[in-house]
Amino acid sequence: MAKKKKIHGFDALEQEIARLQKRSVDLEDVLLERVDHFKDNYKRMALNSIIPGSGKHTNMMSAAGKVAKFAWESGRFKNFATGALITALEFFGVQLGIKLFNKFAKSRKEKKKNDPDFE
Repeated sequence: MAKKKKIHGFDALEQEIARLQKRSVDLEDVLLERVDHFKDNYKRMALNSIIPGSGKHTNMMSAAGKVAKFAWESGRFKNFATGALITALEFFGVQLGIKLFNKFAKSRKEKKKNDPDFE
């Protein structure tokens, strides 16, 4: 981190303000460059986060993409994927429901235990 300069006088203050404004503009430019880079590469980065190393081999991924597109257009695969997703959602929904019910029942038991007039 840079050493803080002591400012003595109005002229030095104006110079420091101008320097900081220029630095702010420079940092905005750097930020915009990074955002542009992200916009250009977000698909590859997202795919690489799911399948590590996939962003490097675009030919292999385009072939895999074609296979995935063909499989998705297939009625059997779509039915299988949809059924698997619904089954997984039902499972997690049931687990969540059980946890919520147990939490509610436990809090109710605690209230009964602590308050004898509790209905």
